[in-house]
Amino acid sequence: MSKVSSSTKVTLFWIIGLIAFVSLMLGGTIFLLGLLNISSDVLKTLQGICHILLIVCAVIAGFIWLVNAKWNKTVKIVFIVLFIVFAVLAVAGAVRMF
Repeated sequence: MSKVSSSTKVTLFWIIGLIAFVSLMLGGTIFLLGLLNISSDVLKTLQGICHILLIVCAVIAGFIWLVNAKWNKTVKIVFIVLFIVFAVLAVAGAVRMF
């Protein structure tokens, strides 16, 4: 695999960070509205979308981290397998909410 350039990583992480920040703000606001017993199907759908966006951001950032990690091959393979398993579980949990 080719290495990702430094400026590309900075730009990508900036965009991912912005998406994650907005998703966290929206998800937190929806949680607070739920505490006030304000709920609707639209809010539940928005909360599901927030979870999916956060998972996508985590998968992209985690993948970049794994690709650039300087470990021996065995450790790297173990972490990649664990990463894939838990990413699939997180997506299945988010999809189950719908």
